[in-house]
Amino acid sequence: MCKRVYLSAKEVEKEMQESRNVDGFTGKMETDYISRMIKDAKRNSMVGDKLQLVVDPMYIHIPEWQRRLSLARAYAIGNSYNKYKWDVPKVSFHEGKLWVIDDQHRIYGAFKAKMDAVVVEIMECSMVEAIELFISQSQDRSKMQPMDIYKAAIAGHKEDYMKLQEICHKNNVAVKGDEDTTNTVGTLTSISDGIHLVQTNVNLLDSMLKLLGKFGWNGYADSYNGKAYTAKIIRALKRLYAYCEGRTDEMEAALLEHCKGTEYFVENIMDKTQAQIFDYLSEIVRYEMESPFTATKKKATRKKAI
Repeated sequence: MCKRVYLSAKEVEKEMQESRNVDGFTGKMETDYISRMIKDAKRNSMVGDKLQLVVDPMYIHIPEWQRRLSLARAYAIGNSYNKYKWDVPKVSFHEGKLWVIDDQHRIYGAFKAKMDAVVVEIMECSMVEAIELFISQSQDRSKMQPMDIYKAAIAGHKEDYMKLQEICHKNNVAVKGDEDTTNTVGTLTSISDGIHLVQTNVNLLDSMLKLLGKFGWNGYADSYNGKAYTAKIIRALKRLYAYCEGRTDEMEAALLEHCKGTEYFVENIMDKTQAQIFDYLSEIVRYEMESPFTATKKKATRKKAI
């Protein structure tokens, strides 16, 4: 059995909720208790214009839009928790409950270390505002990954990210960060490329995903581990569409005639660099579009139709 390295936010919350259930810290008891703590803190624990609270880490919830949690990092923090070393975690007070915005590793680490009190900064805000803070944080000790931002942006109904998800799902493609990748043909792993295309040429993104689906390149692996929807493939195709502007239908037809199938992808495309993929595919397209035999075939087809 493989040792777990990461836990999803949902798994972390489930574990912590089980502890709350054992203590009976649920429902009205929880919301009344937390509300009283916030009210008392406003009278006694204001630091300038900031509200701080000393609270059991078990009482803090982990929303689903949080990033994956690194167990090693959380355990390291829990085993050597130092209030002077780390900043105060930011927590949202929303609908009678506390929800972590920033520093979930510290909260979970303290929980696993069975600490009964940590200092947190309380942000009285909506869940949408909490997501905004999470996405825009710049002081975090570990760099925000595109998939972390994607998950939070989807939860916060950010227009560009919702559009990216819509187009990918329409083409039966998951986005890296989607929890459910079952019964999909692939996973778009470069979220930044996807968002850029949504913002600049959304129709091109749709066309490329349709074309990749027709190629059937990911049959050798499951959706997540397939390599047909990576950045180098997307970028090479984007350049090819640019070079063939005005003749993209012919370009697609040429590629579909010669480049379909999993075996073809594994043997000819998968291990090439982005530049090599572009050169390889553009040569096929150029041959087909410039070949006199192709032109003769098309002319004969048109004549027959008349």
